[in-house]
Amino acid sequence: MRWELFSQITRKLVAVREFEPQRDAARYAEQLLLSHPDLFARLEGGAASVAARMAARTIATDHLREICELPHAVAELQSSMDNSTMGAGERLVRVAALAYLVCENDLIRDDLPAGFGLVDDCIVLRAARLATANVLGTDHFTEDLTTVHYLSVAIDDALLPSIEAALALAAELELRTRPLPDAIVERAIYELIENPPTDYPPPLLLPDYTPTRVTDSPLLLSAGQIVETDTGLIVIEFRDGTQIRRNRDATLEYL
Repeated sequence: MRWELFSQITRKLVAVREFEPQRDAARYAEQLLLSHPDLFARLEGGAASVAARMAARTIATDHLREICELPHAVAELQSSMDNSTMGAGERLVRVAALAYLVCENDLIRDDLPAGFGLVDDCIVLRAARLATANVLGTDHFTEDLTTVHYLSVAIDDALLPSIEAALALAAELELRTRPLPDAIVERAIYELIENPPTDYPPPLLLPDYTPTRVTDSPLLLSAGQIVETDTGLIVIEFRDGTQIRRNRDATLEYL
């Protein structure tokens, strides 16, 4: 077996290891301010204000820390697949997420400044863990939900439905494979590893599937705006009314 997928991931992660949150946060923050001025619209002075620039720098540092954790997240996802309680369907969900990392035509191009184009990769890996949370327990469930929401503020509003669809796809894939024999699912896993896809969602060697019900995303994503900021504390309100708070110790919680 050539393990082509893992070879490509290793090559991609070389560039990820070049990032340093404190050093690269300024460039990431500039990209965030330019791309998403509406995120800061409710602050006095909008995206041009000192408060907006400080909040953008805090968010940028947090996002870059998540991006810099990609090598660890990949290693954790790979090692988790050796767990004896994980079925073939759950392994496929996680391999499909790993395959997303090397898709040439993923939702956001990777070469944006300061790692800005890797936010979607982080979200997809979190989505795979959310979709298979029952396998290894739910210790990370709330963390994954809040982190995906927090990362989504860097996503263009027009792309949010596509990101939400990627979250739903992971959940659907786990349900779709439950009734299938392991041999069929393992064949689909083998194909993803040996022939990584260039597009997302990836074509899978699985029987035709007609869903009996619509699979919902683990969470709904909508545009957000900062409604409060004070020395490291940031409250973001999303269009659907959801609020998330970034505390001064960098923890996240829903309000």
